[in-house]
Amino acid sequence: MPVEGRRDRRVGSREDIAMEERRNDLIRRYRPMFEKHGRQGIPLRDLREELEEEGLTESIAPERLDELLRRADADGDKRIRLGEFVRMMSGDNVKEHERKKIGGLLGAAIANIVPQSMREDFMANYNCKPPPIFMIFISIVEIVIFIVYAEEQKSRGVATTATSGVPLYSPLLYKPDRRYEAWRFVTYMFLHQGYIHLISNLVFQLLLGLPLELVHKFWRVFLIYVLGVIAGSLAHSVTDHSVSLCGASGGCYALIGAHIASVITNWKEMNYKCCDGSLIRFLLSAPVRLSVFLVLAIGDTSVAVYRRFFEEGATKIGISAHIGGMMAGLLVGIPLLKNVNVLTWEKRLGWVSLVVYLLFTAFCMFFNGLYTGYPETDWSDCCPA
Repeated sequence: MPVEGRRDRRVGSREDIAMEERRNDLIRRYRPMFEKHGRQGIPLRDLREELEEEGLTESIAPERLDELLRRADADGDKRIRLGEFVRMMSGDNVKEHERKKIGGLLGAAIANIVPQSMREDFMANYNCKPPPIFMIFISIVEIVIFIVYAEEQKSRGVATTATSGVPLYSPLLYKPDRRYEAWRFVTYMFLHQGYIHLISNLVFQLLLGLPLELVHKFWRVFLIYVLGVIAGSLAHSVTDHSVSLCGASGGCYALIGAHIASVITNWKEMNYKCCDGSLIRFLLSAPVRLSVFLVLAIGDTSVAVYRRFFEEGATKIGISAHIGGMMAGLLVGIPLLKNVNVLTWEKRLGWVSLVVYLLFTAFCMFFNGLYTGYPETDWSDCCPA
């Protein structure tokens, strides 16, 4: 009898050690995920929905998943914390195949759930993961192309100055008589009329684009910027039938439109504790942001209109490209940019905005194809030696 008792204790000890190792492994793997959601834990409803979207209910019945999550919520507060999750996963109520399925999908499910703090406070969404790379990259590309063309024109005896020097022979330039070369509706953004034009656009897009990337990430800002460039050239082609176009203003103004779109969809979150005495929170509140961007857009456009129509000898400014870019940033930004707490009316507004942008694009394309008032098409080689 004594021998059998020692064997039982030895077996029990092995099981206890294995159980403790399993708990420690679960804590190491999932602590970083749960820490993002703070002490309040992860809303049970959100976790249930994300696990279902990840396909867990294909291998575990929905009723069984509800039962497991209900048991995990030991205190009944409709939230699950790390300790509760570890007890569920290491308990006898979970079968081995269920444990593997849940463990394999949990990371992706939690990653899709926005922490409560980030839903309430827009400023909590600023981070460098990943770092803001697009605006820096596109700015470097624009600088390199400007320098290359400046040196090439210098060899041709043409000087690049503060307000002149765009290479009219470049295959990147948008030209009304070569609209069949569709790439020009995008690549015109790489050319600038002098170094003041370049520098002003660089400062503009870096100041506006980098903060956007910190919240909305580079791929969203990339789409907004490029779609703004396209909308700018399309709008210009409809209103200025015989004027060439260069510069990244369409993309820059798309960033203004994107900021306004972000203010619209994150209005409440941007006002989080804005009146609690913090100057930074007040300056970054939704009304202040909206006022700044509207003043910037209206002021700069007004100057462009004055120079275009009232200042003799001034370089023609593509006003419609500015407006087209900003409207693209606004219309595409509403459905595309990060919305930290999506409301039903915001979803509907996003669909309406997207449809309006697509209709605008379709109209401009049909206009380019059917309108007969453009200059005669130039079918010569695009890149003369």
